[in-house]
Amino acid sequence: MFNKIDGSECPSCGHFSECKDRVLFIKLDAIGDVLRSVSLLPAIISRHDRPYVAWLTKTESVDLVRILRHVDEVIELSEVGVARTTTGGWDFVYSLSNDLPSASLATIARARKSTVGYDVEDGIIRASNAAAERWLEMAAFDRLKRANTQTYQRHMMAIIGADDAEIAPPALAIDDGLVGAAKTRMTALFGGRARPRIALNIGAGARWPKKMLDVAQICRYLHLLRDRIDVDVVLVGGAAEGEKAKAILAQIGPSDSVRAALTEHSVPEFVAILNETDALVCGDTLALHIATAIGLPTVAVFGPTSPAEIADFCGLVAKAWTDRLDCLVCYGDCAKDDNCMSLLDPETLVELTKAQLARGRR
Repeated sequence: MFNKIDGSECPSCGHFSECKDRVLFIKLDAIGDVLRSVSLLPAIISRHDRPYVAWLTKTESVDLVRILRHVDEVIELSEVGVARTTTGGWDFVYSLSNDLPSASLATIARARKSTVGYDVEDGIIRASNAAAERWLEMAAFDRLKRANTQTYQRHMMAIIGADDAEIAPPALAIDDGLVGAAKTRMTALFGGRARPRIALNIGAGARWPKKMLDVAQICRYLHLLRDRIDVDVVLVGGAAEGEKAKAILAQIGPSDSVRAALTEHSVPEFVAILNETDALVCGDTLALHIATAIGLPTVAVFGPTSPAEIADFCGLVAKAWTDRLDCLVCYGDCAKDDNCMSLLDPETLVELTKAQLARGRR
């Protein structure tokens, strides 16, 4: 690259930065889990001498990992990526997901000095320390998951041996071109008015549909919100939320203050759209973790997943869940009429939204 830019060649290159420890970080989980793991990088980097950090991830997360700070190389999980994994000459491998595929990749990466988290021995997943054993048990036993009071990041810090390390929000670098395109899109939707703008992430994902309010609940929330606050609302999500967005807009009726801005092309585009808002309302999804990375005040609703695992970063994330059920954190779905989403009080969500708007971007 530098040869093309300024004619540099290796013997006299002024761009060279010497690395010593070669570090591989393996994270194959959902994109939101990938992003919340970024909070671990400063602690990992501080434990190594001039580290070169490579991140192995699935195809759907590649665009996101490319805009992370502190990552020198992105390896896509593929035949070529596996070849790179096995021949990278890694000194340290961090594989913190307690699943067999990640542990298997950590094993074939052949760390010269240490594998942290999970690898495979005699065909069975093996934890590297007591903290990793606890996290593996939490994945197996719902009782432990429900009783947990620590954030995901705190559990991971314990696994890497940095129990007391500060947990900072993840860090993203947003492309200037995407920022400009997002500004243009917001102007086209809402004009140049100066009203506060709330992003409402309407999606939940197929695995846990009750991670987010349904169409009727969202409409009740919107009616209350617009009665209490003079705001614009942008419905955000991906291609999968197209029909849900149409249904919400149809129920709300003609309005210049509620519009949809779904992003179907890339995660960085989604980041840029969220960056043009003043507060976010969402479930325990990717949007929540993006918000922590860009300092966007958030109201997050919880039902099937654990609110305790989510760091609030000194109030940046305000959490809401019902206290009328004893089946929360089920990590499943159900057909109950009175469920973890239907029992959420829209009045409470509106008040939390007002408070997060007052907090402001920092």
